[in-house]
Amino acid sequence: MESTLVSGSALLNTINSYLLQTSGKQLRPLLAILSAKACGSVNDNTISCAAVAEMIHTATLLHDDVADQSDKRRGVRTVQAEYNPAASILTGDYWLSKAMSILVSLDDSRIMGFYTKTVEDLSEGELFQMQKASSLDTTESDYYSIIYSKTASLFVGTVKSAVYTVCRDEKVLSAMEEYARQLGIAFQIRDDIFDYMPGLNTGKPAGGDVVERKLTLPLIAALKRASDGERENLISMLKNNDTEEALLMSEAVRMVEKYSGIEIAQEALTERCKRAAEALSFMDESDYKNDLIQLTRYVGERSY
Repeated sequence: MESTLVSGSALLNTINSYLLQTSGKQLRPLLAILSAKACGSVNDNTISCAAVAEMIHTATLLHDDVADQSDKRRGVRTVQAEYNPAASILTGDYWLSKAMSILVSLDDSRIMGFYTKTVEDLSEGELFQMQKASSLDTTESDYYSIIYSKTASLFVGTVKSAVYTVCRDEKVLSAMEEYARQLGIAFQIRDDIFDYMPGLNTGKPAGGDVVERKLTLPLIAALKRASDGERENLISMLKNNDTEEALLMSEAVRMVEKYSGIEIAQEALTERCKRAAEALSFMDESDYKNDLIQLTRYVGERSY
């Protein structure tokens, strides 16, 4: 992947090096390889699809950091903070174009279709979340639609493309798509739970999502159970742009704690992990199947 990203621009190469040195868990490439191994024999196209998954993921983070005006990610300064927003956007565009170049070289319209649909979903999910952040009326149904598009869709594109390089059985592809869908939803629910758990080393403050007017499952669940007065008070605070961030975060965390928002979200997370594991029931027992089940457990239990 590093050689693919080499550019004639010295600044771009510097930023790329910064990104590669501060990259995260590489979960999506791992998911691609494990899924393909569970369904067949990994080949060069599989490796290419795994690289594309990480490149698209990185591109979306570069764009998201500008949209959210984020100064840190995983405790490290973002490109938009370290350099400037334009550099972050343009670097994201570059990574996305390089990912598309790899897909073109595979000369397979089906794989290209998996990933172009993913990029569409990612864009639509971000815009829908912006819309709901403005109207402050995110329902639980809206929430699941947003996190499928913004997170799970890339899990789906990653798994389907990787599996397709080793197996063309539509039933297998369908089952693995369901696995990826449930795993991706679980992953995002876990992230959203972290936002309401002070003291975790996540690289961002507790309650940060609510400052961006993002209503996620722990808070949505709490608002459903809160009194009319408490609900109206928090919504009023959200609508008032002069509300101090610390006060807003504190009130959101208090409400989530009072009405068991984390516990309710954890139940939903556990259910999604269960569905992901059940989607693998078509497979014979193997080390690779066990690896996927272990990955599902990791997603459900991870602490960062």
